[in-house]
Amino acid sequence: MSLNLDFLEKILLPLFIAFLCLEFMDIYSTLLALRNTLVFHELNPIASALFSMKFSGFLLATLFKYLPGVPLFYAVFVKDPENKHPFGLRMVRFIGLVSLISIDAVLFYIVGWNNIPTLITYLNGSQ
Repeated sequence: MSLNLDFLEKILLPLFIAFLCLEFMDIYSTLLALRNTLVFHELNPIASALFSMKFSGFLLATLFKYLPGVPLFYAVFVKDPENKHPFGLRMVRFIGLVSLISIDAVLFYIVGWNNIPTLITYLNGSQ
């Protein structure tokens, strides 16, 4: 079985964009929850400690949130124009594919289960 690089190139970019959008929705809904409710409690102990540091902690938490995007960016956009490392390129792209599928699935669950109700409540309350 051979991995088709053209297929991987076509599917990796939409998965990466979905990852970035889901991360943004998670951060945005967390900000809405922090702003609109007095009893909001972040379940992630690291994020909770960072949010207690006010704005600088929020920036640090956002940096940590998007940090996994750096190696994923490499997996999506790595090129080998001279075709010197075809096996290595296939391996990096395959690992990127598996990583993006799994992280998108987890983030879709988190955003769908926790954050969409928060966004709907916010939109209904602002009308």
